[in-house]
Amino acid sequence: MLDLLVCGGTVVDGDGGPPYPADVAVEGDRIVAVEPLPGAKARRRVDAAGHFVLPGLIDPHSHSDWSILGNPEAQSTIRQGVTTEVVGNCGVTYAPLGPKSARQAAATLAAFGYDGPVDWRGFGELLQRVESVGTSQNLAWFVGHSALREAAGVGTGSPGDDQLAAMRDLLAEALDAGALGMSSGLEYGAGRAAGTEELTDLAGVLRAHGARYASHIRNRDAALGEAVEEFFAVARAAGGRAQLSHLNVREDTGAAPDAWHRAVERLAAERATGGDVLADMTPYDEGIGMATGLLPPWLLSAGPEEAARRLADPGVRNRLRADCDRYWRFVHRGGWGRVRLQASPATPELEGLAFPAIAERLGCDEWDAFFDVLAAAGPDLAAVQLLGRLFSDEHVAEAVAHPLFCLGVDAFTSRVDGPLAARSRHPLFFAGHVHYLAHHVRDNGTLPLETAVHKMTAMVADHFGLAGRGRLRPGAFADVAVVDLAGLRERSTVASPHAYAHGVPFVIVNGAVVVDDHDHTGARAGRYLPRSR
Repeated sequence: MLDLLVCGGTVVDGDGGPPYPADVAVEGDRIVAVEPLPGAKARRRVDAAGHFVLPGLIDPHSHSDWSILGNPEAQSTIRQGVTTEVVGNCGVTYAPLGPKSARQAAATLAAFGYDGPVDWRGFGELLQRVESVGTSQNLAWFVGHSALREAAGVGTGSPGDDQLAAMRDLLAEALDAGALGMSSGLEYGAGRAAGTEELTDLAGVLRAHGARYASHIRNRDAALGEAVEEFFAVARAAGGRAQLSHLNVREDTGAAPDAWHRAVERLAAERATGGDVLADMTPYDEGIGMATGLLPPWLLSAGPEEAARRLADPGVRNRLRADCDRYWRFVHRGGWGRVRLQASPATPELEGLAFPAIAERLGCDEWDAFFDVLAAAGPDLAAVQLLGRLFSDEHVAEAVAHPLFCLGVDAFTSRVDGPLAARSRHPLFFAGHVHYLAHHVRDNGTLPLETAVHKMTAMVADHFGLAGRGRLRPGAFADVAVVDLAGLRERSTVASPHAYAHGVPFVIVNGAVVVDDHDHTGARAGRYLPRSR
């Protein structure tokens, strides 16, 4: 007798081929058959009649490492059929930690709903903490380059020989613990101060371990071409396996009209010469960002607490008004109406408001409102997050449909209650994955269902070396999502964001039912997925 039988559905197996009717049989944590099984007996039958049966979705670019300790049931993402998340992106991870970064991590994680101690220091220790708690989804981890800098005492400076050696050792420790590789975030924070030589030096450690490089590259506007070339230089030094994170161009930031197409042509050319490189895209025209990304290095060089203190100086503010033309450059062109305050531990009463509304409430203009929010943050400056309308709909659709782009969300798993709800005032957190299927596939026809599923499952698993994931076939791990495509509803809106998506009635992780007729069972059946050796 089978342990579990998902019967009567239409299978989309992840390989990109057309859907076909089949049952999915499970024993233990593995799929044992994908075929019609009319007489099969099972301890548990899941009726998928009228629905599509997919491999569990895999997010190639998630920040759920920020929220998983406060939300180990992965409420918002598991309910969308996401059974695996690739986390630790954009250089920002909560390990390794030094004394100063440990204090900052404790404050930030508390704001994300975690009330336990931050008593780990090494990357492996963080993984052990998460494993001891248990998670509903599988997690594969990158270690953050900015975290390496902070733990080695470099911060936003230039590393000396001893500090660079310490960064190499910290990176090796994370890779020995099974990290997929190293991610960088070169548009903000400590990562912005790193030179290409530093990155290629660390890439040598990646190459020696057979690991990967992922990067939020240095520029996605006027200097996109140069930033892409730097990415490929580091990727080649790492051995050629790399992910170009959220390769897109923000609207009205000075990028040449053909900048994105040229970047994608370079991606294709690199693959043609043997590089194992892909990119990913986000589902909406909006996205989250770090408020410190707008600030120049001269303000941040002495650390976040000193930067916040200096923001009280009118002379500093006047200088900043002319020197914040970076990151979300449309802001410098007067686009404050496109930006809302996403997370601000010191001023939670302003979260969710657009900056013109914040300015009106504070009785000042948008720049001073921005500076007031950052000044109030003090040592938690890096925890201030923005949400902006970044792209045109046409740009999003073109990237989503491109064959070299995986489909990620660039957010974190959340929930509709508690501290995380305050950090998640956008459909991105509750319906981003469903948006691909409901909006881009079903409603707009941006791409066929089987193509979208491939870009959200097998394509990701193959690229990141997640063996046995991403496909419905005998021998694969039993990560399965049952999707009512016609009945998919995002439910979360900008005005009322705190609602879970509807239309994914059953989700199975490693053979265990985690979502049962739209209800979370409480099961924490997820696993840590270490790098393939």
